[in-house]
Amino acid sequence: MDALRIAWGITRTIASALWCFVWWTAQAWRWLLACGIAGNVLLILDHTTVGYLVLWCVPAFSLLRATWAAVHPLSYENVLGGPLRRRGWRRHLRKHWPKIAERCGLTLTTPDARVVPRLKRVRADGNTLTFQVRARLGHTLDDLTSAAEAIATCLGAEAVETRRLGAGWLELTLTMRELLHIPTLPTIPETIETGAVTLGRCSDGTPWRLDLTARHTLVVGRSGAGKGSIFWGIAGNLAPAAHAGMARLWGIDLKGGVEVSVGSPMFSHVAMNEPDAVRLLADLHRVIVGRQQVMRGHARMFTPVPGDPIHVLLIDELAVLTAYAAKDVVNEAATLLKLILTQGRAFGVMVVAFVQDPRKETVGMRDLFTQTIALRLASAAETRMVLGDGTAALAPAHHIAPTMPGAGYLVGDDGHIERVRADYWTDDFIRMVAATYPAPPTPLIESPTAENAASPGADGDSDTNTAADGDAPARPVRTTSGNTTPRKRKPRTPRQPATSGARRD
Repeated sequence: MDALRIAWGITRTIASALWCFVWWTAQAWRWLLACGIAGNVLLILDHTTVGYLVLWCVPAFSLLRATWAAVHPLSYENVLGGPLRRRGWRRHLRKHWPKIAERCGLTLTTPDARVVPRLKRVRADGNTLTFQVRARLGHTLDDLTSAAEAIATCLGAEAVETRRLGAGWLELTLTMRELLHIPTLPTIPETIETGAVTLGRCSDGTPWRLDLTARHTLVVGRSGAGKGSIFWGIAGNLAPAAHAGMARLWGIDLKGGVEVSVGSPMFSHVAMNEPDAVRLLADLHRVIVGRQQVMRGHARMFTPVPGDPIHVLLIDELAVLTAYAAKDVVNEAATLLKLILTQGRAFGVMVVAFVQDPRKETVGMRDLFTQTIALRLASAAETRMVLGDGTAALAPAHHIAPTMPGAGYLVGDDGHIERVRADYWTDDFIRMVAATYPAPPTPLIESPTAENAASPGADGDSDTNTAADGDAPARPVRTTSGNTTPRKRKPRTPRQPATSGARRD
């Protein structure tokens, strides 16, 4: 069986080399014709050696390329194949740009001349082709953006990303070869990161770094779209920081804890049912209230230090908590979550939520999330809900194949759309990271530290309870003094009007 497999591999390699030899020789027919004429002339002039060298130089070069590509494809791609391919992309764009612009409706034809949008800074790097286009007179950047998909189709690109440069210029980045179709596995995190985490790859092959600093993130995707890859990508990359006391992970999983229980040692606080989830949100809000009192008059933004960490709340399936639970749970959870979303960023408290249905009826606080990620969605309308108006054509999350879990789109800080794919986290790898970097026992609300500011409640004016380091509870407990939700009161029965003779002297 092994011998048969080896023979099949050798046969495939030889067949691939022969096909490349024939194809590349046919593509160089102009050079083949010129060398054939020059070689025969040299042979007629009795320059036999030089004549044969010129006559066979093109087939020999094609044979050398084919053999190199078949035997050692990696070095061939880096040294010869990649540079030749990128040179061809640039030449094709410059040569055919007037025709492409005309077919895409970007030219203006007058009796005197034809006006074509200006093209500049054409460059190719890796698997992408990047160039800048200037809107002609009478056109806007929105017109160029609308034509971006058509331009990509004309050039045979897999995807296109746009970025506005101002002054009528639009930069287009075309993905000429797909690199995201093959999933990749993460590596064990070693560095302590509290700002940005590496989740996977961008469309050009560079690492995808998601910035979490003072941001709330909403991840939307259908069932099986790969939300778990982002969930564990964030939790796993923050695990070293949590182990070192620089971060604290809070988890809510109302699907019975199936997701978060795999790596629960990374988390300091976990809720797996509705009452515990509400208590966890109340505990997290008390962290914000305590830091408000500490930072008031001393600092505007929180800086994490050992023992005074950032807090990251990960919510798996947000809709169960904010739409599908009991009405009183929904109301209390929505109120607490809105308070956390509106107040937590400046105090080192960030929220990362995952949901399937992005409608307002399901996620009423959708606009409070400062960055959104669209995985595979059901329709163009959902894409517009998640990424904004006008993004359905440039970020077709509803067209992502079911065979690419973890792939999606997000809008960058400069407004351009990025296409990314998260690494695939297996259950065994999650358990290994959780065993390597378990979260230490920590108090519910940390005491103020000198690194951030002096506590104004040191003289007894603070009304927020703090837990001593030595008496840290293993799980969050609710304290009455920090309760931020008022107790519901029954309506009082109206008084009956007094009647004559009813009062005693």
